[in-house]
Amino acid sequence: MSGAAKRVATSSINWAKLGERLIPEHAGELSRIKGVSGTFQSAVSQLPADLPKVDFAALKKELPAHAAVLDSLQKQFESIKIPYGEIPAEYAKEIEQWTEYNNARIKLHELKVADGLTEAKKVEEKWAKAPPVEHFDRQHFAEYFPSHFYDLRYENRIPDPCNIGLNETPEIEARFKDYKVLRRADKVDDH
Repeated sequence: MSGAAKRVATSSINWAKLGERLIPEHAGELSRIKGVSGTFQSAVSQLPADLPKVDFAALKKELPAHAAVLDSLQKQFESIKIPYGEIPAEYAKEIEQWTEYNNARIKLHELKVADGLTEAKKVEEKWAKAPPVEHFDRQHFAEYFPSHFYDLRYENRIPDPCNIGLNETPEIEARFKDYKVLRRADKVDDH
């Protein structure tokens, strides 16, 4: 195995583990990336680890008229250093920012999951204490389905039998806050 192939082999991807973490909708994209990576690895494995050795002294003897050009090429060729695995600083900074953003998203997701679990436990506990549905009466409906059934004895709500949303906004209550029924002269208010 060539040196270049060894470098790529040490940094290879665990495709099985990556496939387990992705959702099924991304299977096509994963297979496409896997194919591109395989093509790249096969091309790299055919290359030598180091640049080929060039005998500039022999070239200068064969082409004495081009000695100045060959000296320039020799300096450029010897100054070539291709580092493997180094990421430019601007890309590294972008990767760090993206990693921080994703870590924050993961933490937020974990918090939402934890909140959802606590809410689900509350609902399960509530329904574990509930009587069988066959024994429900009007009081139970108001207790277990407060969004659909309400008890006007203690709730500050306006009756809304048609579900048009009278209790969702404060306009109705604000408009009729000081509403008083007109009194009739023949009625006595003694009770």
